[in-house]
Amino acid sequence: MKYGIWATLDCDPTTDRGTIRRAYAARLKAMDVDADPDGFAALRDARDAALARAADPDAAVAVEPVVADESPAPEPEREPEVDALAEAMNAHFHALEALLFPGHDAPSTPDELADIAHHGSALLADPRLEQVDFAAGAERWFAETLAASVPRSDPLLEPAAAAFGWIDRRNDYALSADAQAIVERIGATRFVALLDDPRHRFHRAWRELNRSGARRGVFRNPMGPRRDLLKAIRDRFPIAEGWLDPQRVAEVDAAKPRTGFSIWMAIIAITVALRIVAAIVAAPDAPPGISYSADPNVIARDVAGLDLEGVAAINPDLADAIRTTAFGIHSKRDERSGQAIRELSRSRLPSGLARADDALLRDIARFEIDAKQAIAVLNPPGCGELTFPADDGLLTWNTRPRQQPLLHRVMLASDGRPTRFDDRFRVSGKTIADMLRHTDLPEDRLRGALSLKGTPGDVCSASIALRKSALAQGKAGMAILRAMQPKVIDAPNGR
Repeated sequence: MKYGIWATLDCDPTTDRGTIRRAYAARLKAMDVDADPDGFAALRDARDAALARAADPDAAVAVEPVVADESPAPEPEREPEVDALAEAMNAHFHALEALLFPGHDAPSTPDELADIAHHGSALLADPRLEQVDFAAGAERWFAETLAASVPRSDPLLEPAAAAFGWIDRRNDYALSADAQAIVERIGATRFVALLDDPRHRFHRAWRELNRSGARRGVFRNPMGPRRDLLKAIRDRFPIAEGWLDPQRVAEVDAAKPRTGFSIWMAIIAITVALRIVAAIVAAPDAPPGISYSADPNVIARDVAGLDLEGVAAINPDLADAIRTTAFGIHSKRDERSGQAIRELSRSRLPSGLARADDALLRDIARFEIDAKQAIAVLNPPGCGELTFPADDGLLTWNTRPRQQPLLHRVMLASDGRPTRFDDRFRVSGKTIADMLRHTDLPEDRLRGALSLKGTPGDVCSASIALRKSALAQGKAGMAILRAMQPKVIDAPNGR
């Protein structure tokens, strides 16, 4: 037999909020609210009391029938907020499903892609994802839905992968096939973004393999780079082959190396080179070729981002080194001016890192984190090896421009003193514990990766987690960031 509020709701006692709401809705549907306002008030109060008990199962709840003039249940005003959240998330859910599965094959419009990103981001920000059971169901739904709706779901692949940690878990056998497919598509998409950069060595080959229509002349786009790019795609990102023009792929597969053509090209190149040399020898009165880099202001802007006067105001020692380099280039008519400038940077960057202030080291750590994450999927070994200053080949189109301003700041902090580099330093147990929050690696694999023992993916994840932990730890973290930099070697006389 049901008593009190449960008799009013016509349901058995429960702490399940969904059951309470369904019982309330069923009773309300069967009630004539206008004809029985007191009954409606009693039903509403019974619902509020039941929900309050569900929020605090140990709270005492009266078993007597609830009357309209009783005191309201504790904090009943919180429920409309919960209902509003659920209703808002439900609206985002239905809107996203309609956009991802519109019932036709036409490409998404820019407005639709923006709406997909908006509704998906709202669902990924649902505070209920903090609940383990809810998060597990949401992760499964996102993986299945996004994998089934590509390319419409492309705007949500990276946000969802970040929210559920799919990229860090890409080698986990327990990761679902749908999530694995999404990670593979993310990797291929990032690779294509690199190829879209005109500075990439395979950019022209990529454009050619995507082009439809009449074939271009071989002098403008030789077959070799296209063959190399196609091999790289098939080896590392097979999904991307489906994005290429089939006719262009068939041309590459059918083509064979043309030895005769290569020989003729070599003969032509040698002939042209000999003519150029002969022309230079025949012009003894030609003016000497002094590189523009002999201008100290040009060198200063190259290595420090300021003219010579600006450098001198901040770092007189660096200004003197720039003048010396410029004089050497000019007096010796050294055509290898670029090499001389690189040597200037190479000789002073270590001391600049050793003398860098805390703000600069933090900015360098943030840059390293972003640069490592940008290539973590495409190039795990490179991710583990990447440190500032990084080789341009390891940087992506959006991280490469960020390095130059940091190089300028390091040069302005340099003093040219000799340095040494300690490749080992201690990491405290507290730091290890904090790093575990930034990676899915178990502790034994994390410790091994910090000693460069483990898979490239583990080393990559550990190097990112170390920097994130250092940035979050204040003074203790700064000690870690500074331990990762060169150290100035003090002279024996103390100078």
